[in-house]
Amino acid sequence: ATKVIVDSDQCHTVPIRGSGSTQFGYAARLAERSSTPSALYSQNDKEQEPHLVIGLRINPTTSRRIVDRGPPAEDIVGSNAFVALWGEKAAQLRRFQDGAIVRAVVWNAAGDVSGGTDVQFHGMDRSMGGIAERIVQHIVKLHFTDSKLGKKRKDVPGVAFELRNMLSFIDGVSVAPASSPQSSRFADSLALHKNAMTAFDSLAEFLRRNTKTTNNSLGKGKQASSLGLPLSVDEVEPLSPCLRYSALFPPVPHPLLGGTDVGSSSDKKRKVSGVNVGSPILIQIRFEGSSKWPTSLNAMGAAKCAMLAQLADGIDKMKQEHAGGASGSVDNNADLDGFDGPMDVTPNYLDIGYRGYSWRIIVRADQELRMLRSLGNPTVEAKTLQLSLIHRHVRGAMHHSLIHAVHTRHPSASSVVRLVHRWVASHMLSDMIPQDAVELMVAKIYTAAEEEEEKSSNSKKIGSVVDMPPSTVVAGFLKFLQLLSTHDWVREPLIVDPQNHISSHDRGLIHTQFNNLRGPELRNGPAMYIISPADYDGVEAMVGSKVVGENNESIQQMPADADEKIWAPTVTAKFPEKVVLSRAAALAKCSHDHLTSCIRSDGKIGNNGWVAAFQESSASLTSYSALLRVDPSYVTNAGCSSTNADCTITGATPNQDTKEQPGGPFEKSLEKRFAGPKELRKKHYKNLVLEKDTLHEWQPVNTLVKALRSKYSNYALFFYNEFAPDVIAMIWRPDAFKPQPFSAIVSEFKRPATEFWKEDSLVITNTEDLMAEIGYFSRNIVSNFKVFDDKKPEDAPLEKSPKKSRQEADDDGESSDDSEEE
Repeated sequence: ATKVIVDSDQCHTVPIRGSGSTQFGYAARLAERSSTPSALYSQNDKEQEPHLVIGLRINPTTSRRIVDRGPPAEDIVGSNAFVALWGEKAAQLRRFQDGAIVRAVVWNAAGDVSGGTDVQFHGMDRSMGGIAERIVQHIVKLHFTDSKLGKKRKDVPGVAFELRNMLSFIDGVSVAPASSPQSSRFADSLALHKNAMTAFDSLAEFLRRNTKTTNNSLGKGKQASSLGLPLSVDEVEPLSPCLRYSALFPPVPHPLLGGTDVGSSSDKKRKVSGVNVGSPILIQIRFEGSSKWPTSLNAMGAAKCAMLAQLADGIDKMKQEHAGGASGSVDNNADLDGFDGPMDVTPNYLDIGYRGYSWRIIVRADQELRMLRSLGNPTVEAKTLQLSLIHRHVRGAMHHSLIHAVHTRHPSASSVVRLVHRWVASHMLSDMIPQDAVELMVAKIYTAAEEEEEKSSNSKKIGSVVDMPPSTVVAGFLKFLQLLSTHDWVREPLIVDPQNHISSHDRGLIHTQFNNLRGPELRNGPAMYIISPADYDGVEAMVGSKVVGENNESIQQMPADADEKIWAPTVTAKFPEKVVLSRAAALAKCSHDHLTSCIRSDGKIGNNGWVAAFQESSASLTSYSALLRVDPSYVTNAGCSSTNADCTITGATPNQDTKEQPGGPFEKSLEKRFAGPKELRKKHYKNLVLEKDTLHEWQPVNTLVKALRSKYSNYALFFYNEFAPDVIAMIWRPDAFKPQPFSAIVSEFKRPATEFWKEDSLVITNTEDLMAEIGYFSRNIVSNFKVFDDKKPEDAPLEKSPKKSRQEADDDGESSDDSEEE
């Protein structure tokens, strides 16, 4: 008979790590356990294995400690209990730097305690609660597994965290150094992120060092810098997600953009991609304060473009001088070797290649923002430009700083963001839910307890287990799904303030302004109302905008009195729409329920049953109004498909063939993105220069979807998966097919209402013309399309006029009278 297991919340529990700490979680009091261990595997019941699901609360501040020191040597009782808990083999005598010789357990050797059958991923200690899994495996193996049974049966089940294979979507397979073959060079996402950050630091230092201007000895002002710029670069600020650990697929150095050749030596063809799949790394530069900036908006835009052009010319000139043997500083020589590939200058940005990465540089001119703010009667174009610049330059930098701080403090937060990004794309919601919004929601999950502690003096301590943030990717992902599906987006704003910059007075203003905007019917305003510390009017005055004072000295512009700030969401001002948010919330609830059922089922749904939460069924595609099939040559990574994703993991455990290259979905996807489209691959030779043909950005389907949304957004919503855009789905807007009055100005894609019409409703939208136009517009990328809902052959009947209704009633009455007379 199955023994009754009492819920741990009803039992007295003690921590299994640390001395005197009550924050680690629940564990059995092993010192008082029975002397006979209970096997987790039932030898009699071979058809159905009994299993036990245990929930742990992990303290993120102590779970990554790799050494557990035992009691002092004179504490004999404590030392014996320490050895009884961890085992004689693990709890060995060790000498520490303070001279103490005590028993200690070291957890840095994963192979000593792991079951051997579970896949190991890069960054598991960072994203899966430190070494908690190793500790649980060690305790179960030592105290709860029958050693005699283990010798007879090799298939004795081990213990591991549930849904741990979800990490294969965001990290590569990790292989012990002694094994062969080694892991893929694309496997470690953290290393790839750090490599990009190191290159950014080097590029920023190069720009600051070579744009410094020197004073002329003759007293005629300043001389130009080494790059020929009249002003020095004061700050280089990161804006790209890959510079805050948020990119699902971090960039890999490209050999044609100054990176190291990572091609296999056995590859005789030596082909590399001629494009950079994805977006360049976005950064912005800020020049020193000067009174020589133009005073008109058109001239300001031309001056920014001229600075970017001069920057490109200066780098090219320094490269030529370096190639010609000109002497220079050691730092400059090393940095100049890293520049490679084309330099593309546009009116808004500069694309360059440095150390294998594609960089997009934009100029932040605080004088331009100040000029727009000082306009007495700004035009609509001026207001739009001001909002665009503030959102890109000011709020973008503040958002990056905020999220980077959260990801640095909570190591698993960035992994949750990346997994959510994969989930959003898998359900064809790319660009519908902004990535910045995802980052803010994840930040809310990890810092909600800290915010509550600041708001209320009666709140629980942050160290309590109840208020602890998630310590694993799985827990954080489930909490995100729960937040998205259960938060009352209609009646409550979501305030994200990790560093407690928003005062209680401002929180009251946010709720008041939110209620006023929503209105009594709760229909107005953005569907997803997320507020961060940068979402108020006048934020540009709070971030150190430089102004020129006396003697051309740069001073900081002090903020104005902001007691009554106007708060409004900026990240979610336009997206997602109400119908998209409703769809995303429903998908989040279904995914959450499915994943929790996978945990309870103990693998009955299948080892990869969790993958269903990241896929769309083929039947669900018929719920869309139309599907546009993208030409396969434009899909470089079919493994991320929404309907047929690749989730296989090869060569990762001792039970698999070790001759096969270890790999999972993450490194396979990165390899395909690095290889690029087949039609654009080119042979790479050391003595043949091909970098001039390299494209800094190649996202044709993303560009098409943006154009479709811009041109036809009044008629339909467009859905796609940005990582595997094999299908573009459409859903008609109901209001677009209501009968309308005829007008020559809005007669495009209209046809007469053939059956039911009135004087003011003569035409309706013609889906045949609209789909023909969309097909022609996307003919270079879309191979074919299929329409499920053509909105065609019946026209919606309209209400009859009162006069016509009375006439029909009179006619019916006369007919009935005639019938009675007969």
